[in-house]
Amino acid sequence: MYYPLNLNGVTIHPLFGNFLKGKPYIFDFSSNNPKVLEYNLFDFEEFNAMIFEELEASSHQWGIGKYLEERKSLLRAYPNIIEEKRYYHLGLDIVVPYDTPMFAPLDSEVYKIGKETTVGNYGGYIILKHDINGVVFYSLYGHLKTPHLVNVGDQIKAGQKFATIGKESDSGGWFCHVHLQILTQKAIDDGYSSWGYISPELLPKVETYFPSPYFLFNY
Repeated sequence: MYYPLNLNGVTIHPLFGNFLKGKPYIFDFSSNNPKVLEYNLFDFEEFNAMIFEELEASSHQWGIGKYLEERKSLLRAYPNIIEEKRYYHLGLDIVVPYDTPMFAPLDSEVYKIGKETTVGNYGGYIILKHDINGVVFYSLYGHLKTPHLVNVGDQIKAGQKFATIGKESDSGGWFCHVHLQILTQKAIDDGYSSWGYISPELLPKVETYFPSPYFLFNY
Protein backbone atom coordinates (compact mmCIF):
# COMPACT_ATOMS: atom_id res chain seq x y z
CA MET A 1 0.00 0.00 0.00
CA TYR A 2 1.35 3.39 -0.97
CA TYR A 3 1.56 6.12 1.63
CA PRO A 4 0.69 8.92 2.23
CA LEU A 5 -2.87 7.73 2.32
CA ASN A 6 -5.85 8.81 0.30
CA LEU A 7 -7.32 11.32 2.73
CA ASN A 8 -9.94 12.77 0.40
CA GLY A 9 -12.83 14.04 2.49
CA VAL A 10 -11.12 13.22 5.79
CA THR A 11 -10.51 16.02 8.27
CA ILE A 12 -7.49 15.64 10.54
CA HIS A 13 -8.05 17.23 13.93
CA PRO A 14 -5.09 19.21 15.34
CA LEU A 15 -3.18 16.95 17.73
CA PHE A 16 -2.85 19.73 20.31
CA GLY A 17 -6.14 21.50 19.61
CA ASN A 18 -5.50 25.25 19.50
CA PHE A 19 -2.46 25.14 21.81
CA LEU A 20 0.30 25.52 19.21
CA LYS A 21 0.95 29.12 18.18
CA GLY A 22 3.05 30.24 15.24
CA LYS A 23 5.69 28.22 13.43
CA PRO A 24 7.80 25.56 15.16
CA TYR A 25 11.44 25.84 16.11
CA ILE A 26 13.32 23.08 14.27
CA PHE A 27 15.65 21.29 16.65
CA ASP A 28 18.81 19.70 15.26
CA PHE A 29 19.26 16.42 17.11
CA SER A 30 21.61 15.03 14.47
CA SER A 31 25.23 14.10 15.04
CA ASN A 32 26.21 17.18 13.03
CA ASN A 33 25.19 19.34 16.00
CA PRO A 34 27.93 19.32 18.69
CA LYS A 35 25.44 20.62 21.28
CA VAL A 36 23.85 17.15 21.35
CA LEU A 37 26.93 15.86 23.18
CA GLU A 38 26.24 18.32 26.02
CA TYR A 39 22.87 16.78 26.90
CA ASN A 40 22.89 14.88 30.19
CA LEU A 41 20.86 11.88 29.09
CA PHE A 42 20.53 10.49 32.63
CA ASP A 43 19.30 13.62 34.40
CA PHE A 44 15.78 14.41 33.25
CA GLU A 45 15.58 17.85 34.87
CA GLU A 46 18.87 19.02 33.37
CA PHE A 47 18.16 17.51 29.95
CA ASN A 48 14.65 18.97 29.84
CA ALA A 49 15.88 22.39 30.99
CA MET A 50 18.46 22.54 28.19
CA ILE A 51 15.86 21.73 25.55
CA PHE A 52 13.34 24.28 26.77
CA GLU A 53 16.01 26.96 27.26
CA GLU A 54 16.98 26.49 23.62
CA LEU A 55 13.32 26.71 22.63
CA GLU A 56 12.78 29.87 24.68
CA ALA A 57 15.90 31.48 23.21
CA SER A 58 14.50 30.82 19.72
CA SER A 59 11.38 32.91 20.49
CA HIS A 60 9.20 30.02 19.32
CA GLN A 61 6.45 28.53 21.48
CA TRP A 62 7.00 24.92 20.41
CA GLY A 63 9.45 22.81 18.47
CA ILE A 64 9.90 19.70 16.38
CA GLY A 65 12.53 17.02 15.90
CA LYS A 66 12.56 15.61 12.40
CA TYR A 67 11.51 12.27 10.92
CA LEU A 68 14.39 10.12 9.61
CA GLU A 69 16.98 12.34 11.28
CA GLU A 70 20.28 10.54 12.01
CA ARG A 71 20.82 10.60 15.80
CA LYS A 72 23.81 8.43 16.63
CA SER A 73 25.25 10.98 19.08
CA LEU A 74 21.92 11.47 20.86
CA LEU A 75 21.60 7.71 21.31
CA ARG A 76 25.17 7.24 22.56
CA ALA A 77 24.02 6.05 26.00
CA TYR A 78 22.04 3.11 24.62
CA PRO A 79 24.44 0.36 23.45
CA ASN A 80 21.74 -1.91 22.01
CA ILE A 81 20.58 0.84 19.64
CA ILE A 82 24.14 1.68 18.55
CA GLU A 83 25.06 -2.00 18.14
CA GLU A 84 22.06 -2.54 15.86
CA LYS A 85 22.81 0.77 14.06
CA ARG A 86 19.21 1.86 14.59
CA TYR A 87 19.85 5.59 14.76
CA TYR A 88 17.48 6.99 12.12
CA HIS A 89 14.45 8.48 13.85
CA LEU A 90 11.11 6.97 12.78
CA GLY A 91 8.84 9.54 14.39
CA LEU A 92 8.14 13.23 14.47
CA ASP A 93 8.99 14.75 17.85
CA ILE A 94 6.71 17.61 18.91
CA VAL A 95 8.26 19.52 21.81
CA VAL A 96 5.69 21.00 24.21
CA PRO A 97 5.53 21.30 28.01
CA TYR A 98 4.61 18.62 30.51
CA ASP A 99 0.89 17.84 30.86
CA THR A 100 -0.08 19.45 27.54
CA PRO A 101 -3.28 17.66 26.40
CA MET A 102 -3.53 15.76 23.12
CA PHE A 103 -6.57 15.09 20.96
CA ALA A 104 -7.15 12.23 18.53
CA PRO A 105 -6.40 13.32 14.96
CA LEU A 106 -8.84 10.76 13.51
CA ASP A 107 -11.58 8.41 14.66
CA SER A 108 -9.67 5.59 16.29
CA GLU A 109 -9.71 2.38 18.25
CA VAL A 110 -7.21 2.10 21.10
CA TYR A 111 -5.04 -0.80 19.93
CA LYS A 112 -2.39 -0.91 22.65
CA ILE A 113 -1.30 1.03 25.74
CA GLY A 114 1.62 0.52 28.06
CA LYS A 115 4.65 1.92 29.83
CA GLU A 116 8.25 1.01 29.11
CA THR A 117 10.31 1.44 32.27
CA THR A 118 13.85 1.44 30.85
CA VAL A 119 15.44 4.89 30.53
CA GLY A 120 15.69 5.86 26.87
CA ASN A 121 12.50 4.07 25.79
CA TYR A 122 8.98 5.43 25.24
CA GLY A 123 7.84 5.54 28.86
CA GLY A 124 4.06 5.79 28.56
CA TYR A 125 2.76 5.05 25.07
CA ILE A 126 -0.49 4.57 23.16
CA ILE A 127 -1.09 3.01 19.73
CA LEU A 128 -4.30 4.00 17.92
CA LYS A 129 -5.76 2.01 15.04
CA HIS A 130 -7.34 3.81 12.10
CA ASP A 131 -9.31 2.68 9.05
CA ILE A 132 -9.36 5.43 6.41
CA ASN A 133 -10.93 4.83 3.02
CA GLY A 134 -10.36 1.10 3.45
CA VAL A 135 -6.72 1.32 4.54
CA VAL A 136 -5.83 0.26 8.08
CA PHE A 137 -2.84 1.91 9.74
CA TYR A 138 -1.71 2.80 13.24
CA SER A 139 -0.42 5.92 14.99
CA LEU A 140 1.93 5.59 17.95
CA TYR A 141 2.40 8.25 20.62
CA GLY A 142 5.36 7.93 23.01
CA HIS A 143 6.45 9.72 26.22
CA LEU A 144 2.94 10.08 27.66
CA LYS A 145 1.75 10.71 31.20
CA THR A 146 0.42 7.65 33.04
CA PRO A 147 -1.94 6.28 34.16
CA HIS A 148 -3.44 6.46 30.69
CA LEU A 149 -6.74 8.22 29.97
CA VAL A 150 -7.95 5.43 27.66
CA ASN A 151 -8.12 1.65 27.64
CA VAL A 152 -7.50 -0.95 24.96
CA GLY A 153 -10.60 -1.37 22.80
CA ASP A 154 -11.97 2.12 23.46
CA GLN A 155 -13.50 3.83 20.44
CA ILE A 156 -12.47 7.48 20.37
CA LYS A 157 -13.58 10.23 18.06
CA ALA A 158 -11.44 12.74 16.22
CA GLY A 159 -10.91 15.69 18.55
CA GLN A 160 -11.38 13.66 21.74
CA LYS A 161 -8.74 14.11 24.44
CA PHE A 162 -6.84 10.86 24.84
CA ALA A 163 -3.44 11.64 26.39
CA THR A 164 -1.15 14.24 27.96
CA ILE A 165 2.60 14.82 27.74
CA GLY A 166 4.66 12.94 30.34
CA LYS A 167 7.92 13.58 32.17
CA GLU A 168 10.65 11.65 33.99
CA SER A 169 9.76 7.94 34.01
CA ASP A 170 6.63 8.61 31.92
CA SER A 171 8.82 10.13 29.19
CA GLY A 172 11.45 7.41 29.39
CA GLY A 173 13.82 10.04 30.73
CA TRP A 174 13.59 12.10 27.56
CA PHE A 175 12.68 15.80 27.54
CA CYS A 176 8.95 16.63 27.41
CA HIS A 177 7.58 15.90 23.95
CA VAL A 178 5.53 13.38 22.03
CA HIS A 179 7.01 10.95 19.54
CA LEU A 180 4.40 10.60 16.79
CA GLN A 181 4.97 7.64 14.48
CA ILE A 182 2.99 5.81 11.79
CA LEU A 183 2.93 2.01 11.64
CA THR A 184 1.52 0.02 8.74
CA GLN A 185 -0.33 -3.25 9.22
CA LYS A 186 2.82 -4.99 7.96
CA ALA A 187 4.89 -3.35 10.71
CA ILE A 188 2.43 -4.67 13.30
CA ASP A 189 2.34 -8.13 11.72
CA ASP A 190 6.14 -8.35 11.47
CA GLY A 191 6.70 -7.34 15.09
CA TYR A 192 8.06 -3.81 14.63
CA SER A 193 5.50 -1.97 16.74
CA SER A 194 8.06 -1.01 19.41
CA TRP A 195 10.73 0.32 17.04
CA GLY A 196 11.37 4.07 17.20
CA TYR A 197 14.59 3.99 15.16
CA ILE A 198 15.76 2.12 12.08
CA SER A 199 19.12 1.03 10.69
CA PRO A 200 20.58 2.23 7.36
CA GLU A 201 20.09 -1.27 5.96
CA LEU A 202 16.33 -1.09 6.52
CA LEU A 203 15.90 2.48 5.27
CA PRO A 204 14.86 1.31 1.77
CA LYS A 205 11.88 -0.44 3.45
CA VAL A 206 10.90 2.48 5.68
CA GLU A 207 7.84 3.33 3.59
CA THR A 208 6.61 -0.26 3.91
CA TYR A 209 6.71 -0.20 7.71
CA PHE A 210 7.00 3.37 8.99
CA PRO A 211 5.68 5.98 6.53
CA SER A 212 6.21 9.69 7.15
CA PRO A 213 4.03 10.93 10.03
CA TYR A 214 3.81 14.51 8.77
CA PHE A 215 0.45 13.98 7.06
CA LEU A 216 -1.21 13.17 10.40
CA PHE A 217 0.12 16.21 12.23
CA ASN A 218 -2.26 19.13 11.82
CA TYR A 219 -1.84 22.38 13.75
